[in-house]
Amino acid sequence: MKTAFLYLFLTVAFPAFGQKSLPAWKAGTVIDEKADYRHDGSLSIAGRVKLKGISPDLRGAITVASGADLELEDVYIKVSDPPASPNGASRLRREGPAKIRIHRSTMTALGSAHPIWWLQGDVAVDDFQTTNSEFHLDHVQAALENFTIFELEISHFSHVVARHLQVVFLSPHTGNDDKIEFSDQPFFRKLRMGSLARADLTDTTAQFFLFYVHGSSDVSLSRIGRAQLAIAPECQGTLQLAHGLVSSAKTPVIVPEAGASNCPFRLRLNEVNADTWDVYLGGDADLTFTNSVIDELTANGHARVTVRDSDIYADRLSLDGEAQLQVDHSTVGAQRLATRRPDLATSQVRMNGHSHATFDHVTFDCGVVATGNSTTVIRDSVTPSKYIRRSDPATVKTDPRLPIEDLGKEI
Repeated sequence: MKTAFLYLFLTVAFPAFGQKSLPAWKAGTVIDEKADYRHDGSLSIAGRVKLKGISPDLRGAITVASGADLELEDVYIKVSDPPASPNGASRLRREGPAKIRIHRSTMTALGSAHPIWWLQGDVAVDDFQTTNSEFHLDHVQAALENFTIFELEISHFSHVVARHLQVVFLSPHTGNDDKIEFSDQPFFRKLRMGSLARADLTDTTAQFFLFYVHGSSDVSLSRIGRAQLAIAPECQGTLQLAHGLVSSAKTPVIVPEAGASNCPFRLRLNEVNADTWDVYLGGDADLTFTNSVIDELTANGHARVTVRDSDIYADRLSLDGEAQLQVDHSTVGAQRLATRRPDLATSQVRMNGHSHATFDHVTFDCGVVATGNSTTVIRDSVTPSKYIRRSDPATVKTDPRLPIEDLGKEI
């Protein structure tokens, strides 16, 4: 009878019978067995932790304490997100420098999950195959070998030695006042990555060069096969973000165009295939974008942004603070592209804080979520959003009237 009761309890507690409850990953934890584990909710890692042979099913964010020492050997991680979660809900964040070693392991993102690991300290990888995942290396000393990752950021004093990498997005960052040049799809040599980061790459395959430009940096890119460019402006004016194969050696495209804004950064593009742009606005930015293809768009503080006759993929489209957004005669969302860009399966518009957004004559290819004290106005949609979800006290107005799912009062 006790055995029958235990079987019933396990079946109810864990739909995938046979999964064990994951113990705390605290100092001194060692798990060495071939077994399936499941953990719902947040997970903290502190001290020395070694895992070998297990298959953890993780369903929440991970926090790594400063000074932690985590080793994974023959570990097969599965990551899931709750339905309608924003991109990166299954993240790993560090509280300070930590040591992470990974050997002969995998990380599989299930459904629309998109694990994003923010790392600092020492990282060693020897055979780690992941799907739809990101590593962001900030102040990291890393040795990477036989590593498959969706996005790999190398920035801010990081030093990376890597061999046999397969990357979708290779992502350096400038500092606030760098002058830097890249040319000829630079993925097979020693590189100065910007923000005093360095990389020594051998046998590396990258589909996109994703370059983040900060402050008043001056960046020249030449003969880059596929580039995605990211800016974080706090300036005023009008920008047209070049798309497709642009310019020639004799006539480089310069962003921003002279006289169109007071933005201090400079991007010179010579024979660069500019795929999309990421735009992160803050401060007192007041910018208008026209005829542009934007992958991520965020605004906070008192930023004001207008987008016209453009395509916003909304890999991440979010407003916070007192930010204001006006989108006219454009496409918002890109779930149609999810088969070749899995991260776009979570394409979504999210309004937070006291932000205000207006969408006029927009073709939607994603859903809309309004929270906080935000205000959202949707007028004359060419194609309506896949859903509209609102939690009190957020306001959503639509004309003509569209169905709105009420999520109740925020806790």
